[in-house]
Amino acid sequence: MIIKSGAIFIADAHYNKIQEELIDFLQQIKDKKVVCTQLFLMGDIFDFLCDEVDYFQEINYKLINLIDEISHHIETIYFEGNHDYSLEDTFPKARVIPRKEQPIYTFLNNKKIALAHGDIYTPTGYNIYCAIIRNPYFLNFLNLIDINNWLSKKVEYKLQKKYLCKKQKNFEQFAKKRVENYTVDLVIEGHYHQNFLTEQYINLPSFACDKQYIQYVGDEFKFFKV
Repeated sequence: MIIKSGAIFIADAHYNKIQEELIDFLQQIKDKKVVCTQLFLMGDIFDFLCDEVDYFQEINYKLINLIDEISHHIETIYFEGNHDYSLEDTFPKARVIPRKEQPIYTFLNNKKIALAHGDIYTPTGYNIYCAIIRNPYFLNFLNLIDINNWLSKKVEYKLQKKYLCKKQKNFEQFAKKRVENYTVDLVIEGHYHQNFLTEQYINLPSFACDKQYIQYVGDEFKFFKV
């Protein structure tokens, strides 16, 4: 994979009925009011979304359609997060990268870079949980019993009440430990919502919290506010 000059990275927008700001920004990309040569969606773009659960496909249709339209004209790489996964059918024109295939590696200016949502290199218990919730038979079963959307609406309500923007203490030390999992020069991750940058590690800003994204321009990764 090659990162193009003008590439935009968006993470952790947690789009739902309450947080719709991402629609406006992606519409600007679609209308070419914001220059974007390549779009990296780094996971948790939706508060919840998967191919199998009908309710979340229906309530998220505006953003789904917009991303799909963009992917027909701009190379779109969608990294599966812990809130949005099993999306190959939802975004057929995008390159969807499941958790099991992360990280993805690339090179820039002779530096090896790792890209991931960020919920990898995690304890065994969490890995088992991830395997279960991504199982298509399990997801189809949940959709089958979701009569009148009783289960989906419970999940939706709980997610909408969740506070996303807590700052993590001692994140610099945590970031150093994250880098130790990789054999690269630079790690780019979302997931942690910390908006953090060093020479070796970038934790992408949470779009839901900071209304920020990163763009690769002039051989640098730069932060921009919408």
